[in-house]
Amino acid sequence: MFKNKLKASLIHFGLSILLVSLSMGSIIFFFFPTLFISVSNFKEVASIIIAVDLILGPLLTFVVFQPQKKSLKFDLTVIAIIQLCALIYGAYALYQIHPVYITFNIDRFTLINARDAEPNKAIYEEYKISKLRAGKMAFAKMPEDINKKNNLILIAAGGGEDLDKREEFYEPINENISSIITKSLDPKLIFANEASKEQAKSFYNKHQNNLNEFAYLPLNSEKKDAIIVLDKITAKPIATLNIDPWELSKK
Repeated sequence: MFKNKLKASLIHFGLSILLVSLSMGSIIFFFFPTLFISVSNFKEVASIIIAVDLILGPLLTFVVFQPQKKSLKFDLTVIAIIQLCALIYGAYALYQIHPVYITFNIDRFTLINARDAEPNKAIYEEYKISKLRAGKMAFAKMPEDINKKNNLILIAAGGGEDLDKREEFYEPINENISSIITKSLDPKLIFANEASKEQAKSFYNKHQNNLNEFAYLPLNSEKKDAIIVLDKITAKPIATLNIDPWELSKK
């Protein structure tokens, strides 16, 4: 009996690995640009999904599996439904936290996730995007009208949405790259010590001879603060560095 239970459980485990792998791969491909996985809550949520689906289903199969049991098919169907529901819920949770926009506001970029994004409010057509899309770069421009400007400041000060979450003020980032570059951190400050070099080892080793060709801006997310590296000409994101930009000014 034990061998039969173990065999059924291992088969279920193998099928679960295949299902979870396909699901996570699809979610990463459509929702999470690899540059932003480390600064989002993807790993934490995905770990819970993987643990639940890879442990819950096979474990329940091990418990209920008896070849001669009349209700075996029903029991296994219920387990499959529970497991599928857990996977769907987890996928939805990941969808909610995936970055729809990476928005520049004053001196930093912020990840705007699907839960907070409202593309229908955008003025520019290129920002009226589906929330299924991921990683659209944007520039949030403060309005020149003094009344609108003061209203925005008052709303943000009162705990309301700041400029980076107001899609109606989004403008193309490549048309504002010069404004962004002026807020760039000094690469000499970023890579001033071995600790920083180690945290950004891959990027530093690859670009140590042309560090000044890039702009380095603070990147804020719900999980942590980091640094996003942009091409100064195209404004294309090149890398994210696991370095707290606000700690640099304290050194």
